[in-house]
Amino acid sequence: MRKPPLVVMRSVSKAYGGEGGTVALRDVSFEIGKGEFVCLVGPSGSGKTTLLNLIAALDQPDRGDIVVDGVEVNRLSLADAAAYRCDRVGIVFQSYNLIPQLTALDNILLPMIAKRRPDRQRAAELLKVIGLADRRKHRPPQLSGGEQQRVAIARAIANDPALVLADEPTGNLDDENARSVLDLLCRSCREHGSTLILVTHDPVGIRSADIIFELRTGVLTHPGNDFARKL
Repeated sequence: MRKPPLVVMRSVSKAYGGEGGTVALRDVSFEIGKGEFVCLVGPSGSGKTTLLNLIAALDQPDRGDIVVDGVEVNRLSLADAAAYRCDRVGIVFQSYNLIPQLTALDNILLPMIAKRRPDRQRAAELLKVIGLADRRKHRPPQLSGGEQQRVAIARAIANDPALVLADEPTGNLDDENARSVLDLLCRSCREHGSTLILVTHDPVGIRSADIIFELRTGVLTHPGNDFARKL
């Protein structure tokens, strides 16, 4: 039995550049249940990042409706969108997006501070979970790419968000670090019951997903298990 939906998109379209511009998404509709792990695949430029940005309320659709955990995302003001991300969404960027002046510990604390619930003990525990307890005072430039991405994952789950969005989080890593980071991300979301939407080309991540969506020129398809078996 499918779990109740956490993310609902209805006939969502998005274009850039005005009339005659680039169509990023075209009439996209789907539902994702609570706690489900969804892989989003497709060639470069197919609209994957645009889709994540719309769900995160970092951008707004031209048409259609997006509801996440009961929130009508496409109707939020800028202030409400920031509060929505703080309360309900964790984001893992391919480029890490850590604050270079802050330590690993303080980077993890950031979303807790935004929620006015800073908990240094929890941040320290997350560092231990990601295997970086001895690097808590190191700043991002002093960490390897794999270490930075693990800190980014810890930051994304710091507030136990209902939804985690990860945009090719292993794209800048070697194979060994990529597998480690992907395993950590998937395991953390499973343990916390978070819904995970992962953009990736990694076959391991794709085969681990509950659902696979494919985007091509902004149109969503549902290739399912047959797609994973071909990888």
